[in-house]
Amino acid sequence: MKKIKIIRNIGFTILSAFLLLLTLNCENGNDPVIRQDLLDEEDMPDDNNPNTMISGDTLRVPVVHHISRRDNGGNAAVTEARINKIMGDINGNFKSAKIQFFSKDIKFVDNTQWNTQFIKQDDFIENKVLASFEDPDALNIFYFITLLNRRNGQITGELGATALFPDQGNNLKLSASSVEIENTATATHEIGHYLGLYHTDDDFTDAQGRLELVDGSNCAEAGDKICDTPASPDLNDSNIDEPTCNYIGTETDVNGMRYNPDTLNFMTQWAGTDPNGSLCRRQFSQGQIDKMISVLDNERDYLITRE
Repeated sequence: MKKIKIIRNIGFTILSAFLLLLTLNCENGNDPVIRQDLLDEEDMPDDNNPNTMISGDTLRVPVVHHISRRDNGGNAAVTEARINKIMGDINGNFKSAKIQFFSKDIKFVDNTQWNTQFIKQDDFIENKVLASFEDPDALNIFYFITLLNRRNGQITGELGATALFPDQGNNLKLSASSVEIENTATATHEIGHYLGLYHTDDDFTDAQGRLELVDGSNCAEAGDKICDTPASPDLNDSNIDEPTCNYIGTETDVNGMRYNPDTLNFMTQWAGTDPNGSLCRRQFSQGQIDKMISVLDNERDYLITRE
C-alpha cells in the first residue's frame, strides 16, 4: 500500500508542476507572438533543408539572404523565421519545375538610409550599390522595409518587389509588404523574372508592331515570348472577377479575336485588391519552366553545382 501511495504522490506533484507552468504561460502577454514564431518554424517544409532532395534530376539553387537593418543593427526588415516560411512557399511553387532553393547564408546590411527607403534604380544596370554585398555563386535576396521607384529623377511610388533579369545582375529585392505571412506568390514572381520570365501581359511587339495575337502566330516575338501562355490584354480590376479569378473582359486583339488569358499564372502583373497578391497567382506553364531551366543551364549556370 505504501508503494501505491508514493506513486500517487509523485504523480500528483508532476501534475501540479505542469498546471503551474501552464498557468504561467497563459498569463504571458507575449504568448501569441511566441506561438506564431514557433508556428512559422514548425511549418517550414523540408524542401529548405540542403540535405533534402525532391528528386535526382532536381536543380538546386543556393540563396543568400541579406537583411536590411539600421546602422545600429536594429529594425531588421525580416526575421529568420519569416525567411524560412518564404523559402517553403518558394519551394512549393517551384516543385513542379524540379527547381529547389536552399538557404546558403543569412547576412545583414546595416545602413539606416537604405533600411528606411531603398530606391530601385540605385541598384540597376549603371548603378550597382549592392554588388559588393552579393555572393557571386548564389541567388541574392535583399529584404528592405520600403522599396521606391524613380523615373526622370522623381520618386513615383512604392514597389512591392523587384528583380534583375539575367543580363542585369544577380539579385532581387523584397519589401516588407511582399513578405507578409499570407503572401505566397510575390517572391516566386520575382524569381521568375530573375530566371528570365516576362509578364504574361507584357507589351512586347513583333517586327510588324503587333502585340501578341490570340491565334499564337507571333507568340515567340510578342507578349511574354512564351508560346504556351495565352495572349493577354492588360489585366486589371475591371476585367477580372477577383473571387473566382476568371477573366470577364471583352478585349480583342488586332484581328478581332477575343482574349482568353491565363489569370492564374505566377507572372501576371495583376495582383488583385488582395494586398498580398497571392489570390490568383499559382502556376507556371511548361514553356515558362523550360525557359527558367534554360537560364539555369546557360546565363545563370554559376548557380548550379554539378558533380
